[in-house]
Amino acid sequence: MLLLFCTCLVQAQAVPPAQHWDVFLLRDPASAETTTLSFINLLSGEASEVEAQGSQFALTTLGVIYLDNEDKAVKLAQNDGTIRKHHFIDLAASDHSIDWVVSADGARIAWTIARQLADETLTTTTWLADSDGDNLRELLADRPRAGIRLLPVAFRPRSEQLIMEVRTAEVVGTSPYMLRAGLFVLDFATGDINSRQLPGEQHCYCAFGVGADVMLRLVQSDAGGFVAKVFALESGQTKVIEALPVADFPYAGNLLVSADDSLAVYAMSQVEGEAGADSRFRTVLARIDLLAARQEIISRSLPTVVRPIAFSEDNSALLFTTVNAGGTWKLRLADQAISKVADGVYLGRMIDS
Repeated sequence: MLLLFCTCLVQAQAVPPAQHWDVFLLRDPASAETTTLSFINLLSGEASEVEAQGSQFALTTLGVIYLDNEDKAVKLAQNDGTIRKHHFIDLAASDHSIDWVVSADGARIAWTIARQLADETLTTTTWLADSDGDNLRELLADRPRAGIRLLPVAFRPRSEQLIMEVRTAEVVGTSPYMLRAGLFVLDFATGDINSRQLPGEQHCYCAFGVGADVMLRLVQSDAGGFVAKVFALESGQTKVIEALPVADFPYAGNLLVSADDSLAVYAMSQVEGEAGADSRFRTVLARIDLLAARQEIISRSLPTVVRPIAFSEDNSALLFTTVNAGGTWKLRLADQAISKVADGVYLGRMIDS
């Protein structure tokens, strides 16, 4: 029995532990298209870097997917330092555009490919697959439309649903943030794909965020500041959280909802002159307490546009990045202390089994 126990113990110890990699993206200040991807092994301390040129970087369980704009090809950068053409997402030379979104655990990816027809209308096809290519399926083939394509926005956490946007080519207003309208959801739990509109004003170009069961929209109030409209996606209940009394921050976005639906954060910005690529922005971070139904400013004014990345330390801290300086920063919510975490932008954690 002792021999059998020792044999089982040796076999159990022989199973290698899962490898955790933190992944960062560092942009070359001289060239926005040139980046360095860093993979850092949290267990062994091993690190690797790979240079990649492109955009739309997103972390999957296999590595970082991105669009090589020069080659017009979808590629995958991996933690062994290699780059290869993506094994199942392909972009043809005649395709108009491609967009994708990855689930929070990196295990699924949804993408849309828009193609321009002879009459210059666009038709969009939406696909879904596991990050390794398994369970690949077409979700939706949209009819031809003039100047309109579909975009994947987010996977709804812990569900078989994908949130989509109907995007018009027309520019509606000017903002440093991504605003969305025409939102709907695709339910892919069964073989029959069902779609339905999401609640709220479909023609409002507003900041958007989604949690496990809540969806938020930020709507500018007449008195200044932004009202948070909260929609419970399962029950259909809605509530409105009053705006902060700040009239000098006309732009808001980059809305992030915590995994437990208890709070959300977003960025509010002001600008000198008209908003544009060379504008000088100042930004504060605001927190929405979804349980107590109130808002508060939680940071000092920062001289750039800010994007919250993730909550950390049991929602007591926030990771964020800045548009001008890049890097990853941490904000402690208790005392509003800010410290730099890394020179690169944190893309997330990849786990190898």
